[in-house]
Amino acid sequence: MRYGQHPECFLVSLLLSLSLGIAASLAFLPTMREVPWLVWLFVLSVSLLLTAVAVWCRGKLAWPLFLMLFFLLGMCRLVQAVNLPLDDVSRFAGETVGLTGRLTGEMRWREDETGIQLSYPLEVLQVRRAHRDWQKASGCIWLYGHAASQEEASARIGDLVQTAGEVRLIHGYQNPGQIDMTLLRREEGITAQVFAGKNKIQVERQETEPLLRLAAKVRQHYRASMSAVMPADDAAAIFALLFGGYEGVSADLLESFTATGLVHILSVSGSHISLVAAAVAGICMLLRLPSAVSAVSVVAAIAFYSLLAGFVPPVLRSAVMGALSFLALALGREKDSRRILLLTGLFMLLHSPLLLFHISFELSFLATAGLLYLAPFYHRYLRALGLPAALSLGLSITLAAQLATLPVLAWYFQRISIVSLLANILVTPLLDLLILLSLLSGMIALLLPTAGSILFAGGSLLLGLTAEMTHWLADLPFSMVMVPAMPFWAVTIFYLLLLLPVLPAAWRETSRSLVRHHASAVSLFLAGMMFLVFSRQWLTPPELTVHFIDVGQGDAALVTTPSGKALLFDAGGKRTGNFDIGERVTLPYLRHYGVRRLEAIFLTHAHEDHAQGCGAILQHLPVGAVYTAGEGREAYARSMGLGDNDPALGAFQTAMAGQRFHLDGLTVEVLHAPLQEAGKIPHGNEASNVYRLRYGQASFLITGDLTSEGEAGMLEEATDVQATVLKVAHHGSRTSTSADFLAAARPVYGVISAGKDNSFGHPHADIVTRLQQQDVKILRTDHDGAIVFVTDGRHLRVSTFAEQSLTDRLQEAAVAPQKQTAPS
Repeated sequence: MRYGQHPECFLVSLLLSLSLGIAASLAFLPTMREVPWLVWLFVLSVSLLLTAVAVWCRGKLAWPLFLMLFFLLGMCRLVQAVNLPLDDVSRFAGETVGLTGRLTGEMRWREDETGIQLSYPLEVLQVRRAHRDWQKASGCIWLYGHAASQEEASARIGDLVQTAGEVRLIHGYQNPGQIDMTLLRREEGITAQVFAGKNKIQVERQETEPLLRLAAKVRQHYRASMSAVMPADDAAAIFALLFGGYEGVSADLLESFTATGLVHILSVSGSHISLVAAAVAGICMLLRLPSAVSAVSVVAAIAFYSLLAGFVPPVLRSAVMGALSFLALALGREKDSRRILLLTGLFMLLHSPLLLFHISFELSFLATAGLLYLAPFYHRYLRALGLPAALSLGLSITLAAQLATLPVLAWYFQRISIVSLLANILVTPLLDLLILLSLLSGMIALLLPTAGSILFAGGSLLLGLTAEMTHWLADLPFSMVMVPAMPFWAVTIFYLLLLLPVLPAAWRETSRSLVRHHASAVSLFLAGMMFLVFSRQWLTPPELTVHFIDVGQGDAALVTTPSGKALLFDAGGKRTGNFDIGERVTLPYLRHYGVRRLEAIFLTHAHEDHAQGCGAILQHLPVGAVYTAGEGREAYARSMGLGDNDPALGAFQTAMAGQRFHLDGLTVEVLHAPLQEAGKIPHGNEASNVYRLRYGQASFLITGDLTSEGEAGMLEEATDVQATVLKVAHHGSRTSTSADFLAAARPVYGVISAGKDNSFGHPHADIVTRLQQQDVKILRTDHDGAIVFVTDGRHLRVSTFAEQSLTDRLQEAAVAPQKQTAPS
């Protein structure tokens, strides 16, 4: 088969080969950086030779040779991308250094009780270690600092900033299905973060970056003009609609947009670019301008809007893909646009291979591919059913985008919107009108402030209407459906079935012919696969799974029984700002593993880092019962942000020492439960309940923040505390895990749940040493991410998120951080 006869299929195969090469190189990243450059020169030479042979042959071998070439290119490009320069700022991780950098984006600030908290995106120019001279450095960072007022350390794009602070590697929550902020920052070129604390931040004015500064001034003009005539929540929401971001957007509106599948509109995407392009093209048509002038006008409008949005990489990608989709529909050249899209994907991945793992690229590329490949087919089908053109077009575009991105949405968000079709018909046109009206209002306000204010006020009213409609749609029964993460084989089958109807007729006929002629072999193969799948399920003994979730400086553990029933021990919590650990970390983890109901939640005590996340879980999942320590419901209500009479508190029960709960062969024992004595209610760490899970010969001890005094009391009562796995108390604090308690528990594994670089110094070195002296295998959520134990009651195996994490491999391969304790 000659690749010239099927250029589109050829490009698809090259894109897949490049992607597989990028993915395949992940397994070898830690060792690849040690390979001499001579080997890579040899690989490059072989690649060039394969290219020459492929071009020369132009026959049967050309296609597979090109596929091999792009596979090797994918491997080489990822290795090149992750190997940072020797002077990259991330290599100073763990040190306090002075630094000078250039501001590359807008300064952000927020006010709290301590003053003004500032953050700056900087390109690092030089670094100074203690008692040493300045040295050249490279890389980009986020700098976090503190000032008495915003004006004290205000800076503009291009200004030089000098300060001192601690360099830290970027670290997010290491759980499957969690959006990897470390990877997102790395793809943007940001490799570290620096915390200046109260060190003075000096700004030196520079007259550079005039275009970006102008765009920043225009955005500030929009924000100020809107804030002057409408409520702060409305101004924040409209600003997010225009330029992207969630800052200041009310939680209710954000949740409604998520439930109706419209949340993507709060990020500048291809739909924004297409909207601007369509509006300009429509004006050109009304004015009957020549096609060349119209094309130039559309391109100029896209470029201008991209500039206003900051020229950040996601915007540039959206500009390219959005322009492609618009031109495809406007010119009726879907086939040519498909090839351009594939070429664009190839060039983007060759330029930045980390994009393959970036949610923004995945959603933009897949949504655009759905628009170009699937939407025309669905549109023709719906028209054949008699639907009006406008309705069928809207439905086909929405359906194509939703189906094309479904596996990605399931992986990252674990749910899809059922009412998104209705929302796109009823609400999206109003939001499009709101975006265009607001853009126009800001331009008019530059010349006629009063007229611009009137238009902005109208935009506020229109936002109110769309918000009410969105809330109404979100409140409909079954507006959202949970979709657990799909395994790789299921994703492959899903896309094969999705693309089957849109394959060329000749290809479909060939496929049908092959199936007819080899029906027996195909049937035998499918039967064999089904037998292998089901026999493995039958032969595998029933297993219990215990997940210790990375919730930062907190505790949360999910337990799933052999029949799929789920329990939760603590729920995490306590992070400043509007970031709810329960809603943003624990709940997505449960959904990722398909948990639709919790039989019970067991809370060790009422401290926020253990109990706060339970509030969000009670709002989104049915829970059979919540078992607590003896502090009283009011303490838990305060921790979770619930009212004292909230109906959710009706599920709360106080656990009593000696209680046992049985579920699918699992036994949960309440070993320790301090209760009210002499009118004194237990509180704080001293109130911690202790739970033990038994499944066959395997056992897990959940200790909360149990103090050494509590441990001693348990031992005095001759309580059996032996366990295979010990959840080390109080995040590894030296006030817990006494030598006597550890000797009585005799654990094989010790799990420490702590936040990366936490300010408490957890886990304490003494506790780590004590565990090591007892030959306990230490696992830590701050190093290992989510920790998962699987047992059939006799055998126990453990895996960690870091073992499969791209971020962990990137950091190991690129910046070689200090060795950390890892499971054997």
